[in-house]
Amino acid sequence: MIAAGIMNLIVPAVIAIISIVIFFLVHPAQRLSFVPAMVVAFVCYLLTSYREMPKAARVLPVYLVALAIQFLHFTEEYVYGFHFRVTEIMAGMPPFNINVFVAFNMIAYCLFLLAGLGMYKGMKFPMIIVWFFAIIVLGNAIWHSLLTLKVGGYFPGLYTSFAGWIVGPILLKRLWE
Repeated sequence: MIAAGIMNLIVPAVIAIISIVIFFLVHPAQRLSFVPAMVVAFVCYLLTSYREMPKAARVLPVYLVALAIQFLHFTEEYVYGFHFRVTEIMAGMPPFNINVFVAFNMIAYCLFLLAGLGMYKGMKFPMIIVWFFAIIVLGNAIWHSLLTLKVGGYFPGLYTSFAGWIVGPILLKRLWE
């Protein structure tokens, strides 16, 4: 019991630390969004899932719908050039290398799917990834709306981010229950 408790504390902490390091290495834009989201995800995990797992039957369907929407979101970003339009976020922001952009997203989606499986199996430590994804769903809705305002028009990912205004709060609420 003690070993499981330690594993469910140490493994998510290591996941959070490694993720933050990767976010810093992959692209500067991720420092603005993904790093704070991972910190918040770790705190949410400690306050909720670490203590008591949410009911997978209530969370997993919404999680999978959000993940399906995220696949469409990535498609919109890719097709309409998020990887080079990212330079408009702030002065000096470099474009994303397209190979890094695609690989990063595909690896993330693989981890999100595996975390969903972990939730289904009742495993606690993958819930840090579930929490991160849930925060990013709502964060994407906010972020893409702000980016659109900043550039004065469409910014890649805007249309599919609208769903995050609905599914993000539902997912976060169910994880918090």
